[in-house]
Amino acid sequence: MKKCVYLAAAAIALFSPPVQAGVREDVLAAMQRCSAIPDDRTWLDCTYGAQQIMRAKLGLQPAPEFQQRLVPPASAIGVPAPVAVSSAPKAVPPALHGQGGLFSSNRALAVSVLVGVRYDSRGAFIATLENGQVWHQVNVQPGEKKARLTLGSKVTIVPGAMWSYDLKIGNSAHAYKVDRET
Repeated sequence: MKKCVYLAAAAIALFSPPVQAGVREDVLAAMQRCSAIPDDRTWLDCTYGAQQIMRAKLGLQPAPEFQQRLVPPASAIGVPAPVAVSSAPKAVPPALHGQGGLFSSNRALAVSVLVGVRYDSRGAFIATLENGQVWHQVNVQPGEKKARLTLGSKVTIVPGAMWSYDLKIGNSAHAYKVDRET
């Protein structure tokens, strides 16, 4: 009986893939989904965000939230996204690192041309940019007047305060709070 248990344990150990390989494969798959992003800087930020599941596994400080949100979900291509579980406490990204965070930064994450706009049931806009990105307005209040966006306008996305994103049209100082859809 003991011999069977030892043989079974040896077979399981021999034929079981290392745990790390799964995490590595998930990171590589997430990085591959970033390849659809045409802007080099945004692509680079996306690849840093794609590595979050390995960072969590190793107990490292998380990638900034804005980088993690750039990674297209695996569910968008019909594959369930991996769920990273970490016992490490969630670290807060540095407040003044110039990549968004607690305070805003003027460094653009994306600059493109507005090629499409539609509105959801709350009156929030959904803006499609020439670079393929889609941004959804998030802070619409009931009864608030709909934002009027003009096709062909230059759109700039910059990190906002508290790990948010701001969409600016042309040279206007007004910014709309948005989240990335694709």
